[in-house]
Amino acid sequence: MASRRVLITGAGIAGPALAYWLDRFGMEPTVLERAPELRLGGQNVDVRGAGRVVIARTGLEEAVRAAGTGELGLAFVDGSGAVQAEFPVTSGDGAAGDGPTAELEILRGDLGQILFEHTADRVPYRFGDQVVALDDDGRRVRVGVEHGPEEEFDLVVAADGVRSGTREIAMPGQADIRFLGLCTAYFTIPRDDTDTDWWRWYAAGEGRTITLRPDRHGTTRALLSFLSPSAAPARTSLAAQQELLRAEFTGAGWQADRVLDGLGSAPDFYFEAIS
Repeated sequence: MASRRVLITGAGIAGPALAYWLDRFGMEPTVLERAPELRLGGQNVDVRGAGRVVIARTGLEEAVRAAGTGELGLAFVDGSGAVQAEFPVTSGDGAAGDGPTAELEILRGDLGQILFEHTADRVPYRFGDQVVALDDDGRRVRVGVEHGPEEEFDLVVAADGVRSGTREIAMPGQADIRFLGLCTAYFTIPRDDTDTDWWRWYAAGEGRTITLRPDRHGTTRALLSFLSPSAAPARTSLAAQQELLRAEFTGAGWQADRVLDGLGSAPDFYFEAIS
């Protein structure tokens, strides 16, 4: 019997992880990614629970540990930066490993790179392309892509995010995306002498939060979040999003001004409506 051909859309974390296991069990996965290359931005992934089991069975636990952020735990700070409460990293899983910082804490981009390198010699990756049409006759799926001929697969898996374009093509209008009332911006700023290896969290009042986290690349990962009655800011331009953040956080205390100063030069700015 011929092996099953599977198309996976999205080369983030889920796509390469699934591709590894499908290949291991004799199928023929292909990963399609609309970006021209791996997208290595993003914030922390805490590898615990089922995720840690999968990483171990994939043979990557030591690689993930070696690429860890070095984060020591979560510290809540006040407007002067003084620590009010600390939750240090805990080892293992279960009750002893359920703290805010996992024993295996890694940046999304670093984890994606590890998974890609672990699979690229056996799994074909196609960058700079995306699904534009799907026709499922119950036996095979005919897939039209933006750049290339139509192909047939036994299965198509959408691993391209909560607002998956592939899912919208397969099931138009059926995605139940519910906005949860919070907008968040993530980006990288230069590390300075005030930074530590703790994840520092500042509640700025009025539903606003500023957090700073260490990474292993000599920079600092910043997060700004605020309550919002609408998801509309996520659909505006980058300039409009950054202007909104300046309006929300100017004068908010602690390191708000430093973080806002880093907005314009951040190479990996990402804004989303939490859904």
